[in-house]
Amino acid sequence: MSYTVWRLRFGLPRATFAVLVALIGVYVLQIMSSALLGIAIEQALGLSVAGILEGHIWTFLTYQFLHGGPFHLLLNILMFVFLGAETERAIGTRHFLVLYFLSGILGGVGWLYLTYPYEGVCVGASAAIFGLLSAFAVLFPHREVSLLIFFIFPVTLKAWVLAIALGTVQLLFSISPNVGGVAYSAHLAGAVAGFIYTAVVFRPDWLDALKAAWRTRRREAERRAAEREDRRVDALLDKISREGIQSLTPEERRFLEEVSRRRTSR
Repeated sequence: MSYTVWRLRFGLPRATFAVLVALIGVYVLQIMSSALLGIAIEQALGLSVAGILEGHIWTFLTYQFLHGGPFHLLLNILMFVFLGAETERAIGTRHFLVLYFLSGILGGVGWLYLTYPYEGVCVGASAAIFGLLSAFAVLFPHREVSLLIFFIFPVTLKAWVLAIALGTVQLLFSISPNVGGVAYSAHLAGAVAGFIYTAVVFRPDWLDALKAAWRTRRREAERRAAEREDRRVDALLDKISREGIQSLTPEERRFLEEVSRRRTSR
């Protein structure tokens, strides 16, 4: 059956379908190479501190297609198919691929940075998928997403709430990135990469809003600082009026001189 027929059957966009097939195909290759040849390809293609120090730069890409077991693969596939299809339709194939692999690569960089000199091997598409989660939350912040907590309890959250909640969990666990064999730091770095890419390229209004909020916050802080300074100046002038200028301490004199110079130079 042709690729086009399969893509139409699954109802997936081109890149989402291609990455899905690659994830499944590489995992099958992992199982076969281990069972038939006794070769653990994740040792050669997985991301590790030792590998990068030896110049194995390609593992920033290859580690994203490897998985630690069937449950790991299944969980990533479920998230990938849901998030990937919607995101690719929204931003197009080219941007989708850049977003996906950039999140995965920077997730790997984050894992290396926060775990060095840890000697384990990082595998999985989770960093790239967390990048898709951030992108989905930026593109569809109020879209409701349902998930099963512990695969039992159904919970429905808005996309931006889900992204923040999961990001916070990754941040908390990133203090010990490999607790339970989970590369939380890779997830977090991938999520940050996905957010920045999508916000800059597709939602610059978010950045404008953040800049406006920062400017407002800075002006408010400057206003409060000026009010505190004015109150202190008034208090010192009252002190001079009551007790004379000789009553000022050296620090108070320096303060008044500094304020006078600054206001004169404006």
